[in-house]
Amino acid sequence: MKIEFNNSRVALILALPVFVYINIRAMMLAFTYDECWTYLGYATEDFWKVVTNEFPAANNHVLHSLVMGWFYDMFGQYEYALRLPVLISFVVFTFFIYKISKQLSAKMWWMPFILIVYQPYLLDYFVAARGYALAMAFMFGSIYFIYLFAEKPNMRRVWSALIFASLAAYSNFTYLLFFIAVVLCVLAISVQKRKVARTTGVIGLVSIVLAVIVYKPITQLIAAKELYYGGVSGFFNDTLSTLARSFVYGTSEVNVLSWFFALVIALAGVLALAKFLSRTALGVGFWLTFILIAIETGSILQHHLIGSPYLIDRTAIFFIPLILFALSWIVLQLKEGLIRNIVAFAFIFLSLINVLSSLNVSYLLDFKEYADADKAIQMIYEDDSLPQDGFSIGKSIYMNAPINFYRVKYGLERIEQSGLEYCEETQNTKYYYMFEKDISCLEDKDVELMQYFPISRTYLYRAM
Repeated sequence: MKIEFNNSRVALILALPVFVYINIRAMMLAFTYDECWTYLGYATEDFWKVVTNEFPAANNHVLHSLVMGWFYDMFGQYEYALRLPVLISFVVFTFFIYKISKQLSAKMWWMPFILIVYQPYLLDYFVAARGYALAMAFMFGSIYFIYLFAEKPNMRRVWSALIFASLAAYSNFTYLLFFIAVVLCVLAISVQKRKVARTTGVIGLVSIVLAVIVYKPITQLIAAKELYYGGVSGFFNDTLSTLARSFVYGTSEVNVLSWFFALVIALAGVLALAKFLSRTALGVGFWLTFILIAIETGSILQHHLIGSPYLIDRTAIFFIPLILFALSWIVLQLKEGLIRNIVAFAFIFLSLINVLSSLNVSYLLDFKEYADADKAIQMIYEDDSLPQDGFSIGKSIYMNAPINFYRVKYGLERIEQSGLEYCEETQNTKYYYMFEKDISCLEDKDVELMQYFPISRTYLYRAM
């Protein structure tokens, strides 16, 4: 049977090793601080406490917290089970990336598809049990329906685009900027297609529903001053620079890549403007670029108008596929032939080198310091001198959540609940699990080293 190069089965073959890889990591990697916090603080809590953000923290990605809770109810406290929602999100995300890539180019769809699906930093967040994966899957579903609406006005496509965008925002409040960008797209297309009257009602209804469900949790976050994560130096210095570092998986400071990202955005913007002014058909590349620039502009305005920090690293992760789509769109403007193929394969080659150099089943880039929390608690569990009565673990302040997660997993409830005290110590302290930067607080204590974990740079000590 003949298989066309642009057949969906080829996309499936390309995506399958990536899917296997993230599943292996989901089974092997320790839960990170944020994942443990999501589980302990929200997934195991009452529905209304989650949706109202009763314990306000930016860690609560509401829709994901609810879904994680449902999977916990079905399967229990197993890391892989709790990560199943983000693994499923990868399937949805990949499906829409393929669909959009096909619309970008029927012949060279594989370029944006490989660049995006094989991006190592993105893959981290299709393992980590957080709301970023759900949000990105819904985001690109919304973009696909925007394109379909632009091609052929249909109110079901408007509903789909807006509902997907709403689900993205409910998965992670950062994506409210994306929702606004989608509204602008729908309005622009509606004006062009003379469908304003019909679409305005849909926009209004969906916007009101979204506003109602996000009002309480967001006001809780504002009151608790939890919207602090980000930068204040500017879109380039904060957003693009941190994305550049994450893009190459933290292997180096690559300022040139930040400038390359800026150049891609600028060139895509010029190309989009040229397409608009030429009154030619506006394809999916135009709408991808429109959304990219709209979110960038919104982020800058948001900072100057209400003081919101600029998005950095994982909070800005959706820029990576948007920039890679913009890059692909620019390359695809080259005349079909040898030069275009060489340029495309050059980017594919660099992308594959990047992902191959980042392969690991030990840690996630943003949470490397938590890579060994499960091993540390397991060593305590297997220690011959393990106390039979209640005891506590001295630890660095941000080790609370992993310790509380794994003490339950390993049936060590007699370990006292870890609080927020720095370098905690009580008369019942029998072990210490510390970050490298904090071990100085043990200088005057009678302890012996049980294990140094080089990946996380953490130390496990036993009290003598």
